[in-house]
Amino acid sequence: MGVWSFAQAFPVILEHAQGETTLNSQPARVAVFDLAALDFLMALEIEVAGVAGASWPDYLEHYSDTGLVSVGTLFEPDFDALAELEPDLIIIGRRTQPAYEALSDIAPTLDLTLENGDFVTGFRRNLALLGEAFAVQSKAEALDAAFVDALAQLQSQADGSALTLFTVNNNIIINAQSDRYGMLHELTGLPSVAPPAESEVAVRPEPGSPEALALAEQREARLQVALAAEPEWLFILDRGAATGGEGQAEQTLAEHPAVAASAAWQAGRVFYLDPPTWYVATGGYLGTMDTLEQLQLRFAP
Repeated sequence: MGVWSFAQAFPVILEHAQGETTLNSQPARVAVFDLAALDFLMALEIEVAGVAGASWPDYLEHYSDTGLVSVGTLFEPDFDALAELEPDLIIIGRRTQPAYEALSDIAPTLDLTLENGDFVTGFRRNLALLGEAFAVQSKAEALDAAFVDALAQLQSQADGSALTLFTVNNNIIINAQSDRYGMLHELTGLPSVAPPAESEVAVRPEPGSPEALALAEQREARLQVALAAEPEWLFILDRGAATGGEGQAEQTLAEHPAVAASAAWQAGRVFYLDPPTWYVATGGYLGTMDTLEQLQLRFAP
């Protein structure tokens, strides 16, 4: 079944990250626990009744003071507030996944979490899913067409290879294309020079512990290998600036000898992702389209 093969009437069965959910009618009271989903709904001009509190990207800030019901945080739903709101649809993402079963007991729940390494497919699937859920398929299809056009334009301009770096607390962490924040490689078509990680870190070690020191050594070794491959572009996500803190990415990178000596850094071929958009609202329609436009300008001859 293609992305745009929609059922035309309710009830509809919607496939999402945690299975299938049936909607018996078009939702009218929606509670949202994912800022990327909220971004999609804004693009589709769908009103919501309740939102989880968060560190808001500027373009979503108005949702914090519009009189909407606060239904908790992205990590901790307020079940009393939800009971009072009586939503007929709840939408969640990665941060709220552990509460999926409990939320499903309250109302039909959709999980729009994107799989690592499959950003474009998941992005388009989520747009189609929301178009079907709210019976605005034609509007969703128009947005999808605009995204596909912007993606093709960007990839026609991009050339070479790239490296995505995530900075936090003066640390530099590589994100390969298959990692959580490696989607810029898929969007631009620029392959990542990052070597694959030996294994995923399931539990973050205590700072200063032997495990933490060993992890830092592994990350530094990966970074050295990646920079030796001489990427043409560096894509940067500053975690410190994502939730209202002070951004330190430029200073952290400039103080790293291998990064500062790289051809990409020396030539100024460095693209900084908007931290709140890409850390908190990862994969929203408006945020992604804005980034594609910015990249087109950077890649323009």
